[in-house]
Amino acid sequence: MTGTIKRLPKSFRFGGTPLSERDALSASPEPDGVRRVNANCIELDTYANYAQRGAAASIGMSINIAIATFIVGVLAVGLENMTLERTMMMIALSPALTVMAFIFYLASGAHRSRGAFVRIHRGTRKLYFVYPSRKLLHVLDWDELEAMAGYIPIVSASGYTSRHPLYLIGVDYAMDPPAEICAACGNLGLLDGDRSAKSLWSYLQAFMAHGPEGLPQPAPLPPRLSRKQETLQPYRDWYAGLRGRLARPYGVLKAPITIPLWIGWLLIIVFPDSVEAFIQYNVPYARFPKEIDQLCGFDDIQPGAIGINGDRIPP
Repeated sequence: MTGTIKRLPKSFRFGGTPLSERDALSASPEPDGVRRVNANCIELDTYANYAQRGAAASIGMSINIAIATFIVGVLAVGLENMTLERTMMMIALSPALTVMAFIFYLASGAHRSRGAFVRIHRGTRKLYFVYPSRKLLHVLDWDELEAMAGYIPIVSASGYTSRHPLYLIGVDYAMDPPAEICAACGNLGLLDGDRSAKSLWSYLQAFMAHGPEGLPQPAPLPPRLSRKQETLQPYRDWYAGLRGRLARPYGVLKAPITIPLWIGWLLIIVFPDSVEAFIQYNVPYARFPKEIDQLCGFDDIQPGAIGINGDRIPP
């Protein structure tokens, strides 16, 4: 093993906000990105999980765009000018975007792994992390971690936005050569900038110092449903949200505005999420070694898991 440490690219930290223990004291601890917690260990979602879901959901979005493009094309040409040959050509070209989205889905590796999780243990004061693609366990020292609110710019056809996950950066000395590793947490900071990263950093600092007592608990893990139920769940949530919105004071009066907006939400968000749930139902998450499960107290077998050697662990 060499003594030279392989550092992350300098551009990796561009736009990020370094966080210190003082920043943790100034922010309210919130479990944004926390998956589950017990007396000794905390488990976090990762940004990779969000990215993998997006790769699968893009297939559903491409279907929406293909249908909309076909309808707009018909209206632009005019029904009276739609010959059989032209119709067949437009139908043949319509799946092109969906095929490209599917190729991107395969290239991203989302069909092999849904993502991974980060675990931080109070007793060992270690961070444990498995990259979804590499299936290699990384162990980082908590007291040597560098924390920052990351900056991930996203430019798309709908405009510009950015994500601000909490970056936990440390050196894995078990690698040859030792290398800097970044665990990007599952808080996104979509609407509040780096505030969610600061709140999660405050949560982690409080947990490592005092345990989970007095901290807000994360939402309970949803039960494992059938593929049909998982696919329909986004529509159920959408319908319940729409009913709740209309049941508010003056909700019915606002219906001419509310309903079109929610139909747009149905097409842009709900349908792609439903497609993602159907496609990814049996795709596993990367799994920690059994000894880490037992150390952290999370030794239950989660549905859809793969070991670090790449073997599928049955539910």
